[in-house]
Amino acid sequence: MDLRALVFDFDGTIAETERFGHRVAYNEAFEELGLHERWDEDTYGALLSVAGGRERLEAFFERARPFLDRTARAALARRVHEVKRRRFDAIGPGLALRPGVERLALAARGAGLRVAIATTAAHEGVEALLRGHPALASAIEAIAAGDDVPRKKPAPDVYELVLRQLGVAPGEALALEDSTIGLQAARAAGMRVLVSPSGYTAAENFTGASAVLSDLGEPDHPCTTLHGPPPPAGFADIPYCRTLVEA
Repeated sequence: MDLRALVFDFDGTIAETERFGHRVAYNEAFEELGLHERWDEDTYGALLSVAGGRERLEAFFERARPFLDRTARAALARRVHEVKRRRFDAIGPGLALRPGVERLALAARGAGLRVAIATTAAHEGVEALLRGHPALASAIEAIAAGDDVPRKKPAPDVYELVLRQLGVAPGEALALEDSTIGLQAARAAGMRVLVSPSGYTAAENFTGASAVLSDLGEPDHPCTTLHGPPPPAGFADIPYCRTLVEA
């Protein structure tokens, strides 16, 4: 099939939001609410095996505060998450994009392709980052977020939703992901996947990806090919993305 759309994951794929955004916002929320918990980088990395912010908090509080019953844990998680969302809203616009993301998204639109985001994150977090990157925001036609679907990644729901929004078939779209959970979700939706691991996902198993690159690269910043065909230009461009889908 011909390539008609690029669908980007958000956290870790577009920017290193987990380490430098969400983790910081959670710690600020803990402090604002007078809670003693603080998440260092390793602790937060381990918690990323649980998809979804509130779900992650509940899993953490189940271990950290075993004296709370399920209802109390859920209520505390909601309270922390509400404050964390507000804190991330202030942090998000200042986060740097990963190499090649904006370039590839703009090139895709220039080539007549559709560009979207499919993420486990909430809409507010995506929109916060995009406010700081208006050029990237201009390329994004649709956002399917975790609060739009009943099941989060690795379930395929959010990818199936964004494909319906764009009106393209799974075989006509390339997913860009950074994690095994995201790879599994996109593959379950019938899509080919280009992975660029983030700081938290570098050691994960990406079997099933069409290619794995260190990042999407720039003309003056070539990427490293970790698996699959290397991009002839030294960075992921539209011709390269077409080969991954049409192979």
